[in-house]
Amino acid sequence: MAKFNANSNLKISNVAQLHEGIRKQVNKKVKKSYSSVQSSVAEVLRGMIRERLLASTVTQSLLSGKLRSDFGLTQTDANRTVNRIIEYVATNIQLSVKYAHRGKDVAVFTLDLLPMGVKVLSALPEGNYASTGKFGGGDVTWLTWLLTKGTQVVIGDFYVFDDPEGTTRAGSVMQKTSKKHPDGFRIDPGFAGTEEDNFVTRALTPIIPKIQKILFQKILEGLK
Repeated sequence: MAKFNANSNLKISNVAQLHEGIRKQVNKKVKKSYSSVQSSVAEVLRGMIRERLLASTVTQSLLSGKLRSDFGLTQTDANRTVNRIIEYVATNIQLSVKYAHRGKDVAVFTLDLLPMGVKVLSALPEGNYASTGKFGGGDVTWLTWLLTKGTQVVIGDFYVFDDPEGTTRAGSVMQKTSKKHPDGFRIDPGFAGTEEDNFVTRALTPIIPKIQKILFQKILEGLK
């Protein structure tokens, strides 16, 4: 029996066009996959954010430690404010996707953990109260101090006096400075924050790689 050997060559005349066709198909599948997993991914992220913020040393100090005492918060105030902060951050995360029309990228995913900005977060009504007493009164914008003022003296002529006589909001009271307490009040350096670096950003930044991994896993599952 005769044997025949045949060689065939497939020549692609337009490689760029082929790549573009493949990219469009992958783009289409990714878009469909993302639409189906978006809500589930967002819910997972919210759970992670709640867990991280609740475990923060700042949050725990607000609930039952030095910060609660320094800011003159009652237990009810502290619980309500911490819950409000956590839920506000968790429910306002923005997860979005932009599909590429050119180049090697199929899509670009964007995660904004604090789209409202620190100033808006610090302006939550729960982070402020009106103080009154024999030494005077005024608005105590403690959440703004905590998130944005760092370790600077935020009330130049007052200090925190522990274990005062009489009834106070939470066991401490802000009194006028004196020779005994000349430095005024400032946030404990271990808790202090600025607009760029505060307890919210410090709690959430370490989980960004994990968030990225979860997102891509969900997208790949949807492509199968």
